[in-house]
Amino acid sequence: MKRISAIIIGCVLLILAACTNDSEANEVNGEEGEAVVKDVSDGEQTEIDMEALIDQLAMDAAIDSKPDKVTFNFSLENKGDDPLLLGFTSSQKYDIQVKNAEGEVVYTYSANRMFAQGLTTEDLGKGDVLSAEESWNDVKESGEYEATMTFLVNTINDQPMEANPFQVTQSFTVKSENAQEQKTDQTGIDATKPKSFPGDGKAFRDITISGDRGSYIVKGQARVIEGSFLYSVEDGHNVQVKPTPVQVEEGAPAWSSFEISINIPEASVPEYGMLTLTLFEKSGEDGRPMNVNYIPLDQMATTE
Repeated sequence: MKRISAIIIGCVLLILAACTNDSEANEVNGEEGEAVVKDVSDGEQTEIDMEALIDQLAMDAAIDSKPDKVTFNFSLENKGDDPLLLGFTSSQKYDIQVKNAEGEVVYTYSANRMFAQGLTTEDLGKGDVLSAEESWNDVKESGEYEATMTFLVNTINDQPMEANPFQVTQSFTVKSENAQEQKTDQTGIDATKPKSFPGDGKAFRDITISGDRGSYIVKGQARVIEGSFLYSVEDGHNVQVKPTPVQVEEGAPAWSSFEISINIPEASVPEYGMLTLTLFEKSGEDGRPMNVNYIPLDQMATTE
């Protein structure tokens, strides 16, 4: 009898042990399943975060074309709340490429430059800006150009990038003065050279005019009552610039220098005839024009 009881107790213990192992195995399998799901979820989250990181950066660019050089200014700003770590494959963090109207590459910033090889980084906190400014000094020809400015970001927060979204392309114009070319007006006269006029020698003298096609700079000396005079521009049919007052430093009998900037809308500039600048004073007694000087401002093409 005792032997039978012992056998029954042993069987019960074996059954309990088997149930325990199955339960533990299920728990382990459950944890692994959760881990797999978690890993997949984490992978999807990383993809979304990468897009958010890219959107967190704003690129701005501007081109300043002057007679002696063309300057490129561009930047990346962290617009988000979280800091960013930008990674680059070398010490070169950006590049600039310029093409002419025919699509030919005429300038590349990185050409003939040496850059240290090896990974480099830039930390950008909230509101921080990564800026770049470079100049193109050896412009050969005037004309229309297109510049592409690129930040060579390879990683963001150690996450690799499949493409480079930090690139801006802008068009700009190099004027003839940059290329040291002669600019002529419609009569064939060199418009880059100031035109000189002696003036009447009484109220106005040593007058020079530069510019053409509606944009002019007039310089000279005036000896006028209370240092005040007026100017106007007309084309023989219409008044292009109404009488406009000018104040110089000293009144007569002293001579004072003056400079006038005249800008006539291109649509208003006549195709033919002449623009005439009138310099004059107003009489203190009756307000009539006095010491009137008529100066040829610009000669347009003449009709045949």
